[in-house]
Amino acid sequence: QPTTFEELDINDGWQQAHLEVADQCFEYPCLVARAPENRYRNRHRYVSPYDHSRVHAHNDYINASLVVMQVAQRKYILTQGPLPNTCGHFWLMVWQQNSRGVVMLNKLVERSSIKCSQYWPPHLGQSLLFEEMSISVHLEGEDVRAYYKIHHLRLENMKHRNV
Repeated sequence: QPTTFEELDINDGWQQAHLEVADQCFEYPCLVARAPENRYRNRHRYVSPYDHSRVHAHNDYINASLVVMQVAQRKYILTQGPLPNTCGHFWLMVWQQNSRGVVMLNKLVERSSIKCSQYWPPHLGQSLLFEEMSISVHLEGEDVRAYYKIHHLRLENMKHRNV
C-alpha cells in the first residue's frame, strides 16, 4: 500500500487510490446537501459534503466541508466554486468561520466550461455588496505573478460594521 505521492507516481497507483476514495464516498450520508431545497446551491449533483463534516453556516446550507489536519494542527474548508446565487453565502461562511485566506485552485472558465462565478470585485478599489447576507467585499490590492494572483480583500459585516 503506497503511502506517499512519490510511491503512487512510481507504482502508477493513482487510479487505484482514486477508486479507493470513490468507494469510501458511499459510506457516509449527504442528506442535507441532497435535500430538494439545497440542490440549486450545488454546482454538481455528485459533489456533496458529508453530513458529519459539512460547514454549518449560521443561517443556511453551503456546499463546504471542514477538513481537520491533526498532524499540522490546522483546519481547512473545502468548498465548490461559488455559483451566482451562492457568492454571498460563501463570503458569510468565510466571515463566520473567521477564515484568514481563500485559495482558488481553478480558473473562472476552463475549456469553455464555467467553473466558478466571480465572487470578488473585478477591479482594484471596487466593492461587491451581498445585501441578503449583509456582507461587503472590497478589493484593496492585487499582486500578479507568473502563474497566480494574490488579491488583498477586505470583508465587512454590514450589520455590525466590523472589518
